[in-house]
Amino acid sequence: HTAGNYVSEAQPVPSATTELVISFTTTDVANLINIDPADTTRIVCEISGYYNFQFSAQISKASGGTAYIWIWPRVDGSDIPASASKVAVQGTAAESVPAWNFVLPMQAGSYFQLMWATDDAITLLAEAATAFAPAIPSVILTATFVSALYT
Repeated sequence: HTAGNYVSEAQPVPSATTELVISFTTTDVANLINIDPADTTRIVCEISGYYNFQFSAQISKASGGTAYIWIWPRVDGSDIPASASKVAVQGTAAESVPAWNFVLPMQAGSYFQLMWATDDAITLLAEAATAFAPAIPSVILTATFVSALYT
C-alpha cells in the first residue's frame, strides 16, 4: 500500500514562529493511502499498520543571514513526541532539501500531517519545468505500508 503525493506550488510563510501544516495537491500513485479531499493537509491510511512516511522539501531563503526551519509529524491532530528536526538555511538565494522519514503506527482511518515552522522568511519552493529538468515540487511525500500492527 503506497501513496506518492506532492505539492506543485510554493507554500510561503504567513508569519514567523507559527506552526504550519503542509497541504498536498497531487497524487502520483495511491493504494489504500489517500489525500483527504475535505482537508488536503491530511494523508489518510485506510487500514491499520505501521507506515513509513518519507518526505523531501525544497526550502528557499531569499535574503541574507541565517534562518531555521523546524519539521515534524502529526497524527490525528497530535504532534509525535521527540520528532522535530531543525535545519539552518544561510545566505541570499539559499536553497536546501531536508529529507527524512518517520515510521509510525496508524489505525484505519487515521491521518498523517507534515508540520513546519520557521523563524524567518523561508519558503517551500516550487519551480516549473525547464528545458533541461522536470518541475520541482515544494514537497514530495511517499507513504508506504510496512507491516500489520502487533499487540
